[in-house]
Amino acid sequence: MSHCTTTPVPVPPLASDRPAQAAAIRSTLDEAAAAINAQHAQVLSAVIAMKEQGLHRSEFGFSALRDLLVSQFDFTFNTAGAIAAIARLSGKFRVLAEAATTGKARIDQVAFAVRQLDQTPAMRHFARTPFTTPVPSPFDPQTLCTTPEAMVAQFCTHAPFKDLQRHLDELAANLAEEAELFDELGQQSMQRLELTETGNGMWALEGQLSDATGRLLEKYLKTACPPPRQDETDTDGILPPQANRHAEALHQLLAGYGSSPQAATRHGHTATLNLVADIETLQGHDTGRTPLLEGEPISPARARLL
Repeated sequence: MSHCTTTPVPVPPLASDRPAQAAAIRSTLDEAAAAINAQHAQVLSAVIAMKEQGLHRSEFGFSALRDLLVSQFDFTFNTAGAIAAIARLSGKFRVLAEAATTGKARIDQVAFAVRQLDQTPAMRHFARTPFTTPVPSPFDPQTLCTTPEAMVAQFCTHAPFKDLQRHLDELAANLAEEAELFDELGQQSMQRLELTETGNGMWALEGQLSDATGRLLEKYLKTACPPPRQDETDTDGILPPQANRHAEALHQLLAGYGSSPQAATRHGHTATLNLVADIETLQGHDTGRTPLLEGEPISPARARLL
């Protein structure tokens, strides 16, 4: 006698069970999405703190935040890019950064928004220009938006991506039609300069200058430190780095201005550094006393150089 076996066919769930199953799945996914966004918000807060203190350069050796997150902490490329974009622009768009760090808005939506708003100087300036009268949020009439950026944050918090994209496109289109607004957006109001102590004895300088300011600085640097001559090459035949010469020229500009009678003063002081040292220590004698620069101890060799 022969026996045959058959594979049982799964019985499909009853129709009445499907809504309950869908509700359970939705609950699971909602909880997971909320947990993921909370983690992203926590990561973003840490990355912003790291960026503001320059730790990504001084302690981790990375100039690009995205590269640091991908290589050192194994974030996906897209997630690292979104977090890095918000952190990099957090100083410009504080309302949007807060929406992301508090977990109110999704990281990817906020990252898209800050990238769009940062595309042109006009958009950056317009986003932070206060409305004449606060505008109610279309999602909550009790919430008043004082700037276009605040309104964008509302879309990041409550709207799907397509609605956010449409709102930003409308902003750009309306701004392009406002010729008078473009005329009023002077370059002077959009230039910036950020100086950050990196913690390793160096300072990081980053910014954006107006055309007039940039041309003045370029002309000063060319005047103060002309391109090196061929006889200034080192033993390997390499010319001194021009960027290093520019930094030295900037130092000479600041030092000379600080001692100028026309220099601006604040509380009776100009832009000079206070060095305290006795002559015996500067002469190389072992006095046991340490020179002080702005109240911080430095070596006698550096004191002599200054």
